[in-house]
Amino acid sequence: MDFFAIVLVLLIYFIRPQDWMPGIIGMGIVTPVMILAMATMVVRARNLNRPLKFIVTPQDWAMLAYYAFIVWTSPDPTGALKGAFPLFAFYFVTVQALDTPGRLHKYMKYWLAALVVLAAFGVGSLYGWDITGAAGMTAANKGRLAIGTWMHNNPNALGHSVILVLPMSYFLFFWRSSMTNRLIASGLSSLAFHCVMKTESKGAFLAGFIVFVLAYAFGRSKIFQILLVSAAVAGSGAVLSIMPRMAEMGSLKSDEGVQGRLLAWEIARTASRQHLFSGQGWKTFKATIRWEKMSIPKATHSSYVQVGAELGRGGIFLYMGLIWLGLKSLIRCKALDEEGERCRKCLFGLVVAYAISNWMIDRAYHTEFFFFMAGTSAFHRLYLLRKPEEVEEVKTVDQSLRPPVRALQPPIRLIPEFLPPAVAVSGPAFPRMAVSGWAMGHDPTVKRGAEPVESGPRLPRWVLRPTIVDALVAASGTWAVFAFWDYILKTMLY
Repeated sequence: MDFFAIVLVLLIYFIRPQDWMPGIIGMGIVTPVMILAMATMVVRARNLNRPLKFIVTPQDWAMLAYYAFIVWTSPDPTGALKGAFPLFAFYFVTVQALDTPGRLHKYMKYWLAALVVLAAFGVGSLYGWDITGAAGMTAANKGRLAIGTWMHNNPNALGHSVILVLPMSYFLFFWRSSMTNRLIASGLSSLAFHCVMKTESKGAFLAGFIVFVLAYAFGRSKIFQILLVSAAVAGSGAVLSIMPRMAEMGSLKSDEGVQGRLLAWEIARTASRQHLFSGQGWKTFKATIRWEKMSIPKATHSSYVQVGAELGRGGIFLYMGLIWLGLKSLIRCKALDEEGERCRKCLFGLVVAYAISNWMIDRAYHTEFFFFMAGTSAFHRLYLLRKPEEVEEVKTVDQSLRPPVRALQPPIRLIPEFLPPAVAVSGPAFPRMAVSGWAMGHDPTVKRGAEPVESGPRLPRWVLRPTIVDALVAASGTWAVFAFWDYILKTMLY
């Protein structure tokens, strides 16, 4: 039931029937579903007779610190505590629900399904099937495709979401699959590509190209990665030049929309300098520009800019740290079967796409960020656990890159400190345990309530807590964000 609840929240977040379905328009349907998810999370933990573990992975620690920072730096701490709570509750509830490989794999498929529905809404509106009022939104955006929901009522937002159908359908259905699944992937990709082309979103084309190349190279040999990235860089100009409106990239200084956005960036940069470390407070920054003797509110259209203005350097540090920790888990935590590798590649694509797209769209406090961060944390947790009855020969995903690993005999028991007493992890000590971690189970030889038996070295700190290296990477990312922000304002404004 808890899995059903988090899937329902995911679908409601993207499809948003409360924006267009008669009878429930304007209703707050997310809150009751979230309450259901929290309740079923507690009930399931009791039924399984295991305690809820909220702080296990480095992402969990960083997410808690991010929440505390938002509350601490807000001019209205009580309001921030209540206002931000649902977002962080989404994260922790989702992590608890995605506690098996099968659940995580299904969750990725539901995510893909939600994006495909968005694409169908957009493309359908072009051929007379318009249930969201997309035709009016498209007309208001000068013919660029948009749909009638709060999140995707502008072409850029729709394009940046739907473009992810291409890498996700490839890894979930096309990669190492049957011909039937490959035909399904081709159909889904064609629908999504048609939708994105009609949005004419330059940012979506650019982000989609980068994400697909990096996701396809992810997990391959270093030589393959170098060759693929080099070929992509060499051919990127020719590929992107055929996309709609890409010819306008050379005249951005004369684009009124771009200049208006950059004016908002400049106002946000001033705010970030006035409140260097803490920003001016969560959800308090609003840019207003003067245009033809009128004051016009202008959105930043950038998560980094919005967070920088509202949470300062400290907020950007935690924000970049979370993104980095998600990527690090996906890079260092290996999956040993195709199901796990599909999830790993999809999550990598989601994180990279978010990191790129958020220079062009503002989703800093959208639930999407907390969804995929929960996915990386769940993947990290699954990496730490394995079935004690696993066969001796552990086969890797790609046999050409890594030979089979045989478990040491007799097996060494290694129990991470976060596991409940009733759970034992059987297998060779780290790092051999790390290459056999895409499975989860309980040790039938350990009696319920028995004290855990521990031997061998403890797990390295990086698998349980953020490290000094993570802090340095986050600090470098913070410097890069502000440096790039200043560079854009210097070279493109006016």
